[in-house]
Amino acid sequence: MKFILHEIKLWFKDENSEPKSYDFLPDKVNVITGDSTTGKTSFWNVIDYCLLSGKVTIPTEIIDKVLWFGIRFTVNEKEISIVRRTPSNGSVSSDVSFNVGGFPVTPEGNREVAEIKSILDEEFGISDALRFPYGKGLGKTTFNISYRHFLLFNSLTQTIIDAPETYYDTTFYGKEEYDKALSHIFDLVIGVNDMENIKAIERLQEIEASLKAIQNQEKGNQNKIKNFETEIFKLVEKCKAYKFIEYSESIDSVDDAILMIKETIANTKKVAENSKLFSEVDALYKSKNAIQAQINAISQYQKEYDLYKKNLNKSADSLQPIEFLSQQLSDQLVDSYETKLFVESLESSLKNIKVNLSKKITEPLKVTGDVKELKTQIQEIDKQIAKLNEIKKNYQSEGEKFIALGEIKYAYEQILKREVNKPIDTIKLNSLNEEKERLAKVPQETSQIKFLMKTELNQSIQRNFNLLNSLPTYKDSRVEFNSDKMILQLIPDGQMFPLDNVGSASNYMFMHLCLYLGLHEHVLNIEQDHIPEFLFIDQPSTPYYEGKNDDKAKLIDAFTLLNSFVDYIRVKKNKHFQIIMVEHASKEYWIDNKLTYFHTVDEFIDGKGLIPNDIYKN
Repeated sequence: MKFILHEIKLWFKDENSEPKSYDFLPDKVNVITGDSTTGKTSFWNVIDYCLLSGKVTIPTEIIDKVLWFGIRFTVNEKEISIVRRTPSNGSVSSDVSFNVGGFPVTPEGNREVAEIKSILDEEFGISDALRFPYGKGLGKTTFNISYRHFLLFNSLTQTIIDAPETYYDTTFYGKEEYDKALSHIFDLVIGVNDMENIKAIERLQEIEASLKAIQNQEKGNQNKIKNFETEIFKLVEKCKAYKFIEYSESIDSVDDAILMIKETIANTKKVAENSKLFSEVDALYKSKNAIQAQINAISQYQKEYDLYKKNLNKSADSLQPIEFLSQQLSDQLVDSYETKLFVESLESSLKNIKVNLSKKITEPLKVTGDVKELKTQIQEIDKQIAKLNEIKKNYQSEGEKFIALGEIKYAYEQILKREVNKPIDTIKLNSLNEEKERLAKVPQETSQIKFLMKTELNQSIQRNFNLLNSLPTYKDSRVEFNSDKMILQLIPDGQMFPLDNVGSASNYMFMHLCLYLGLHEHVLNIEQDHIPEFLFIDQPSTPYYEGKNDDKAKLIDAFTLLNSFVDYIRVKKNKHFQIIMVEHASKEYWIDNKLTYFHTVDEFIDGKGLIPNDIYKN
């Protein structure tokens, strides 16, 4: 993807200060050189911030002086400028000025960040055709790709330039997200997969999961059927044990078993009628007890009545002398008023007793007849009870059968209430199998493409490695990129396995340069659409200055490699490529060695820096 950075511009918070611009040339190694702590590394931070980073990496001392950061670039023959307000309180700003063409005179927010990102996605070739390679009906790929993920391949930062085990600075952008991005898009970058293939592989995984779910459903259905049949036949055996079904009855199919159970349960009412036997016996005993109570009451009445008459006779006998005394000896009794009253009272009582005894008292009940009738009723009840008790003796086992039948009926009802088998979707199953068969070819084809693309990538890296003079120990060695570990490995001539350690930080710096240059060379060869044709390199001289070893020859070797790369791309390949580099080394390194593709953007020496000295000190 053609991409040329033309300018970085800073607008300052000091209204009296003029904006500061840094200009870059196409097809050149654009160098900002100078002393330490002058803001050289911040050039990439500014570029990344204007490309709508979601995190703040620009140093605070720069943020404190700058009001707006801007970049102007050409992408796909279209000139674009993006100006973004400085971060505030550690957070990125949403005020962004997006313009087709040059910078505005006075920046002001005019577009939403999401809208600008969408525009840049399209410029980087990330369209719906990439997000939905099989159409929107089948959804996006599992990874939500963005133009920003490809910036991993455009920035060789100071943090990793000489690191033994890290070749892509995912930490700078956001480690978790960009580690995931790297694993998803590296094959896409080198031409192994386009997103259609990636989606095909993802779709295969989805199909496998769906097929497994259907298989599990079918397995579950079979288990349910098996368990259902087992429990049904258990109920049949229970029916036989209680003689609801004859043991000799042969039941081979589950349908016959269900029919037999249904018929057995249907006979429940018939058996239930026999249960009335117990209530009838209870009712007869209650009737007998009631009649016996009546007989007992009558008997008690007769006893009391006979006792009453006997007592009256005794009272009459005891009063007989009073009558004699009254008739025969009245003249001899004391003639007093009290005596007369007493005798007269006794005579009156005797008279009343005789009257009562002479009366023919009618029985209040038909005692004799009632008792006889009641006893007849008891005899009849006793006969019925005896008869029912005889039946009852033989019914104890029938009662148990009735209980067992209730259990069988309940168990059968519970079996029927269980989850009904959900039939598998055979149409979906056939469709998935057909799609699987079609897509299964993709990984095989991808495997072949991957071998070819990795071979070509390694050839491009090797071409750059072979230009070096600073690694005489490994002169005839072979380089190979390990896409599993995301590192470049070096295999000495005559050996089969890569070295675990290639030595000094200087050696690793060269390995990083060869990888990035080889990768971009390969990307240009396959005409990959998503990677911009530029590379930011942060201080290749780091291994020498940090180690206090100014190895000028090795540094010139590194610069010569960069110069020859641009020449190779520009002349041999007739394509375009831009390098932006910040460096400690002075411009004499490339001027004296006639590195014609080097262009000095600025020198941060004698107090100069990214922020002009007069503004920085205010």
